Amino acid sequence: MNKIKLLDILTGKSVWENYQTYNITQWYSKEEMQKFQLNKLKLLLQHCNENIPYYQRIITKQGIDIEKIDSLDVLKQFPILTKEIIQANYDDFIPKNQNSIRGVKLGQTGGTTGNILFKRNDANSRSSAWGSAKRAEDWMGLNLPKKTLILMGGHVKKTSLLNRLTTKALELLSNNVKVDIYDTSNKTLETAINLLKSNKFSRIRAYPQFLFSIALKLEELEISFFVDSIYTTAEPLMPEHRALFKKVFNAEVFDQYGCGEIGGLAYECEKHEGLHITEEHVIVEQNNSNELIITDLDNYTMPFIRYWNADQAIISEKNCSCGRKSQLITQIMGRTCDYITGINGQYLHWAYFWHLIFDSDIAKNRNVKKFQIVQENNDRILVRLIADTLTEDEERFLITDIQKRIGKVNISIAYEDHIENSKTGKYRPVINHMLNL
Repeated sequence: MNKIKLLDILTGKSVWENYQTYNITQWYSKEEMQKFQLNKLKLLLQHCNENIPYYQRIITKQGIDIEKIDSLDVLKQFPILTKEIIQANYDDFIPKNQNSIRGVKLGQTGGTTGNILFKRNDANSRSSAWGSAKRAEDWMGLNLPKKTLILMGGHVKKTSLLNRLTTKALELLSNNVKVDIYDTSNKTLETAINLLKSNKFSRIRAYPQFLFSIALKLEELEISFFVDSIYTTAEPLMPEHRALFKKVFNAEVFDQYGCGEIGGLAYECEKHEGLHITEEHVIVEQNNSNELIITDLDNYTMPFIRYWNADQAIISEKNCSCGRKSQLITQIMGRTCDYITGINGQYLHWAYFWHLIFDSDIAKNRNVKKFQIVQENNDRILVRLIADTLTEDEERFLITDIQKRIGKVNISIAYEDHIENSKTGKYRPVINHMLNL
C-alpha cells in the first residue's frame, strides 16, 4: 500500500482517488472539462437547495430547476458572495445535514481583504485540493517524493499533545522534515543548512523570502546542493528568487497559488508558462477589475459559490505548450506582504501574527474582525485591531511574544473602527515603513 492510500485511511480522505481521476482529466478538452464541472455543479446545487438556507432562497427566487441546468451560465443567476455576506448570514450557511458530512473542520481566514472569516471545509474538499496538489508533484517530476524539507511557519501557541503527536506521525508518514521559520535567527538558518547537509531532499517547500535568505548565505559560503524541485507559496516569487535557487540548489522552481477559504487553486507545470487553474476543483471568473470570483465545486459543509476573494490576476487566453487546456494564471497581484524587522536582526513574517492572534484564541474571544501590524521605525511597532478590548493579560501576551522574537521594541496597541486597505484595494496585514526609507 502506498503512503497516500495509508494517509487516506488514517485521515478519512480520498486524495488517491482524486489524484487518479485528475491525472486523466488534466488532458480533457475545454468542452470535456466544462461537462465535468457541470456535473459537479449540479450535485452541489442540489445539496444547497436541500440543505443550505441561504442558497435555498436564491434558487427559489431565481426559479432555478436543478434538473434542467445544462450550462455553467446558471452561475450568473447567483449574486457575488463576500465575507461580509457570509458573516451577516452565518447560520444560514450551516447545512441541515451537517452531521452526515464527513470530516468537517473549522478554521479561519483573512486573505487580501483582511476581514476575519470563520470557515468550514470537509474531507471531500480537502481530498480534491490535495489530489490536485499531488498531481502537481508529478509536474515537478516528483512521483511520490522521497523526502521534503518544509520551511514554513507553524502554530505560535502549542496545540494539544494529541494534535502534536498526530501531526508528527503524519509528517513521518509523508517523509517531511519541517523547520518553523517564525524564528528567523541565525540558529534557524544553521538548522536548515545542517539539515540540507545531512539529508538528501528531493523537494523543498518554502516561503520564497526565507529560502532566499538561506540561498544568499549558501552562496556566500560557496555551498550548493542538488534538489529535484523547489515549491513556493504564500508570497511573490520574484525572478531573482528563481535565478538564485537554480544556482544554489540546482533545482527547478515551481510556484503555487491558493486562498485560505478554498485551498490550492493553481499550479505551475514543467513548462513554466503560468499556473494551471485546477478546473476540476473550482470554476474561476473575473470581474471588470480582474479580481477572482471563485466557485468551489467540492465543499459541501460551507459552499462558496461565486466567492470574491479580492485577488487580482492576469489569466492568459493562450494554452500552455504542455498540451493541457486549463486556464493559465500568468500573474497574481494579491500577494503584497512586508516583514517586521527586529533590533536583534530577526524578522517576522506576516503569518506569524496571524497565528499569534488565532492560536491564543484572542481572535475568537475578543471578536477580532481585522488587524494590522505597522512598523514605524526600528524601535516602534503599532498593533492595530478592530476588536473588543483585550484584557491586560492578553495584551501582555501579545507584546511579550513579539519582543521575545525581535527584541525589546516599543509596542503599542490601538483599537480602531476602520483599517484602510491600500490604494489598490488590497489588505496589508503588515506594513514596514522602514522598507520605504
